[in-house]
Amino acid sequence: MHNINCQFGIRNMLKIAENILEKVVDVVLISVYFNLEFPKYARGKRWKIGSAVESDLENFNYRSLKQALNHLTRNGFIQSFKDSNTLPQISESGKKRLNSIIPFYDEKRIWNGKLYLVAYDLPREKNNTRNKLRLYLKKIGCGMLQQSIWLTPYNPTTLLREFLEEKGIGELVIISSIGKDGAIGDFDQKELIQKVYNLSNLNNRYGEFIKKMKEGKLSRGQGIFLFLSILNVDPQLPFSLLPEDWLGQKAYNIFRKIKAKGNN
Repeated sequence: MHNINCQFGIRNMLKIAENILEKVVDVVLISVYFNLEFPKYARGKRWKIGSAVESDLENFNYRSLKQALNHLTRNGFIQSFKDSNTLPQISESGKKRLNSIIPFYDEKRIWNGKLYLVAYDLPREKNNTRNKLRLYLKKIGCGMLQQSIWLTPYNPTTLLREFLEEKGIGELVIISSIGKDGAIGDFDQKELIQKVYNLSNLNNRYGEFIKKMKEGKLSRGQGIFLFLSILNVDPQLPFSLLPEDWLGQKAYNIFRKIKAKGNN
């Protein structure tokens, strides 16, 4: 059983995870899933929090965390527990919620060798719809080549069809393939991907994660949330399109190791 260890700090956890989490209940749920150490749940009394970490908790204090646990239990995301020394168990509903908020690392990345362009021309009165379309294209892993033209190595037709029909803009959006070994201007496939997805910046973030973990600057919990926050913005492109010095796989291997420690 993991006892109280607030060195991780809920505030820091939320800051690290701000790209993938919006609510403290999701932070607590993920903490339970990864068997992280967080303030011990004590019925009817305050957690005993050392003065060294009180400032770190700030708004995410005993009351907030207890409310989060109560919310998760009340909504069936975690199973109720009688012994305060025992971590709660995640229910099937909780696992479904986790699947919707935890990014998944794809180790296969099946690719047909083609690149796809998504182009649209929406009138000014559909500015709100245009903004929603941009957000959706980004969500499904497309990268902006230039204004109103997006690129992706994965066929987006199926994912886009329902969205376009719902918004009534199907006729204003064109999906086309530039074929295998296709190019645009002087850029080949790999160069296009590098340009559109700014992979150097993402690779630097993976590199920083690896460095901090090797130097012992992150706790297990911080490492988990930092990796997930990077993975959340990683388009997970086909491995053959990634730079030779790509660090994503190395970072994932470290993540798997620290994740496994929670099962010991």
